[in-house]
Amino acid sequence: MAAITWASLHLKTPTPSLHFPNLPKPHSILTRPAPRPRIRASLIEPDGGTLVELMVKESEKLSKVKAAEQLPKIRLSAVDLQWVHVLSEGWASPLRGFMRESEFLQTLHFSSLRLHDGSRVNMSVPIVLALDDLQKSRVGSSTAVALVDDGGDLVAILSE
Repeated sequence: MAAITWASLHLKTPTPSLHFPNLPKPHSILTRPAPRPRIRASLIEPDGGTLVELMVKESEKLSKVKAAEQLPKIRLSAVDLQWVHVLSEGWASPLRGFMRESEFLQTLHFSSLRLHDGSRVNMSVPIVLALDDLQKSRVGSSTAVALVDDGGDLVAILSE
């Protein structure tokens, strides 16, 4: 009895009528030229719109080295030295040096910096030069200090 029910149900089910439009023959297919790639060869804009390079020009090097001889010196750790390289080559644009307190707090609380024009740039990692009390006392009231590596060689001059 189950076989009869299935057979009668199968006969009552309408079959869909499929209609295929006349497709073009392979020899009549029109080909379009491939679209031209839309790739531009350019660099992305630095944060803040301007690359901040802090490298000293070759013509000014001698005078800067002589000026640094008179300044108090701060010996950099390996990590601090790497941050100086990051800053000097513009990788941390728009920073023009180690972060000041306000920039440091913005980075900690908002993971960004507000620029002078009101715009914001992502800056989630604080870039600071931490000094202990002994180093601070050596700097005193000087407005500039010479940053030196482990060998005592001048790396940078930090000024206001």
